[in-house]
Amino acid sequence: MASFNSYVVFGVLVIMASGAVMARDVDPIKANNCETKMTLHCVNEVFTSIFKTGIVTDNCCIELIGLGKFCHDALIKKTLENPLFKNNDTSVILSRGAQVWNKCTLVSKDVSPSPSPY
Repeated sequence: MASFNSYVVFGVLVIMASGAVMARDVDPIKANNCETKMTLHCVNEVFTSIFKTGIVTDNCCIELIGLGKFCHDALIKKTLENPLFKNNDTSVILSRGAQVWNKCTLVSKDVSPSPSPY
């Protein structure tokens, strides 16, 4: 009976350990639905302003702030991991990403919701 209990304990430990390993492999972008929180138009606008040259409109800034800083940073990092972008200067891209985020936080503060008529 003691050996049966040992197998049960061992089985539980294996299941717990595999769960811990799987938890580390969760993609934070998918886990936070980062890919679905902005329109494709605004994704392209923000991407172009960070990785190429362009501006982000006020409407897309509002969407970016709605996306959240975590998703913004995670998407930039994920893009930089792509072999197509290996020749980009990481410090320049991260700086542009921060500039876009800071600009958009100012825009979102300027755009206040309409006062309620009630």
